[in-house]
Amino acid sequence: MLGWKGQEGRISLYDNARACPEAGRRAKARERGQKVKRRKPAMRRGKRRQLTGGIGLVSSLGIILWLIIPAFLVPSAMLPSRAATLEEKQREAERIRARIQALEEESRRLADEYNAVLTEYEVVRTQAEENRRQLEKAQKDYLRARDLLQRRLRSMYMEGETSTLEVFLESTSLDDLLSRYIFFSSIGIRDRRIMMEAKRLKDEIQQRQAELEGQKRKQEELLAELGAKRASLEASLQEQQKLLDSVSQEILQLVAQMAARETGRSVSIKGFIFPVAGPCTFSNDWHAPRRGHLHQGNDIFAPMGTPCVACVSGTVTQLQGGNAGLYVRLVGDDGNVYYYMHLQRFGASGHVSAGTVIGYVGDTGNAKGGPPHLHFEIRPGGGSPINPYPILLAAYRGYAR
Repeated sequence: MLGWKGQEGRISLYDNARACPEAGRRAKARERGQKVKRRKPAMRRGKRRQLTGGIGLVSSLGIILWLIIPAFLVPSAMLPSRAATLEEKQREAERIRARIQALEEESRRLADEYNAVLTEYEVVRTQAEENRRQLEKAQKDYLRARDLLQRRLRSMYMEGETSTLEVFLESTSLDDLLSRYIFFSSIGIRDRRIMMEAKRLKDEIQQRQAELEGQKRKQEELLAELGAKRASLEASLQEQQKLLDSVSQEILQLVAQMAARETGRSVSIKGFIFPVAGPCTFSNDWHAPRRGHLHQGNDIFAPMGTPCVACVSGTVTQLQGGNAGLYVRLVGDDGNVYYYMHLQRFGASGHVSAGTVIGYVGDTGNAKGGPPHLHFEIRPGGGSPINPYPILLAAYRGYAR
């Protein structure tokens, strides 16, 4: 129909152009003798939008792939990964661990110095007390000798002193003469001895009084030094506590892991757990001189209120009185008896497992005025105490706070 000529053909062409615009365009072009160019079929608006959206999606995916694929080609060391964060935490843990070790060493040094000064003070105090007893005895002996001499002088004044000539004249025989002379001489010798003893006692009293004055000044100096050492020790322990409080639990776990790898020890030593759960320090002050006795345990210095835990499983009895202040007796399931003295307050009682809080570090009893500490004793089988230092040291080195 498109090839028809004449009126009918034109009408048909027109009708075809209305029905198919592209066919009509090509027919008109042929009539004019023009070259026909085929057009691509037009897209509907909805189709065009779908296709455009698809192209955009493909372009977006291409950009993403262009960004991601090179990342897999970059060496892993150049990427900020979780390993780098862990490495930073490990460096932080190492720094914290070094600081904790420095504070622990400082605390141990201060504890050693405090105990050394305390021992010197106790020695001086004991010497002063013995000197005071000897002074009191010398004063009593001097008063007795002086009273005897005074009575002797009063008697000689009232009765008159017997002369040597009278002894000879009143003698009835040679034997009587010898007896009278010996008696007379013995009286003189006794008088001289009493006088010499009185003089010696007087000199001794003066010497002991001077020594006591010196010992009193020394005690005052040592007490002042003890106060300074106590303040330094408490400050060091509190700084250690503040440091631990400021560090995250994750870093502390890394610190504990480092210590465990280095020492190769576990938290407990054959079931024995270190009795203070927190920053603390101690030294070997076993049998150090104390007022009226020798030290029967070890003092573990720690901030006031630091938890004290059962070193083994056993039965806890809470007690109070005397030099111990508030204290507990732990009868261990291992057959040994453990004492915790000078507590601030009590914790759990009855049968407890190892690691249970049974008290808190304080300064009750004769610990008043000194740095807060736990006096810790071990009595194998409930008998005489032994030096707990080696056991404490082994448990402390393996203890992961």
